[in-house]
Amino acid sequence: MTGWRRYLADDDRLVAAGNLLAVTLATSQPTYPLYVWLTAGEGALRASVVLLAVPFFLLVPLLARRRPMGARVLLVGVSIANTLVCARVLGSEAGVEALFMSCGALAAALFRASERWVMLVLVGAAIAAWLLAEGHPGGFFSAEAYAGLRRMNAVSAIAVCGLIGWMVPRR
Repeated sequence: MTGWRRYLADDDRLVAAGNLLAVTLATSQPTYPLYVWLTAGEGALRASVVLLAVPFFLLVPLLARRRPMGARVLLVGVSIANTLVCARVLGSEAGVEALFMSCGALAAALFRASERWVMLVLVGAAIAAWLLAEGHPGGFFSAEAYAGLRRMNAVSAIAVCGLIGWMVPRR
């Protein structure tokens, strides 16, 4: 086994799926500012705040070797924090809050029945973060640009939910 495969591998298929999702999310972050710019015609620098999450996403597989549950908690926690920061930076009109549904789906998919209490706490954290982000003023883009950003973020949220369903092993 070489390189990335060794880094992502784990005997626990749920942990391995979390590792793969973490690296997938890490590698997708650099494209988000580009998508914002292509959609809104501006705002790439503002959206670059998502890059702060990349090292934390990449830390998940490393942590998983010693603390598998801690790594899965970190993955969901970083996803929630990243979404909250981005929502606050772009404003509610951008529809970034739709990604909190993906965070909740990630929490629901990555924990076993015996870890249900962790899942409930993390789903609750996603809800609380959504409540904190909701109604935060933006005003950085035109109404047309915000409409495009809402569409883009809604499609992203649905796609991430699909990705979670694809990668997380069936019980």
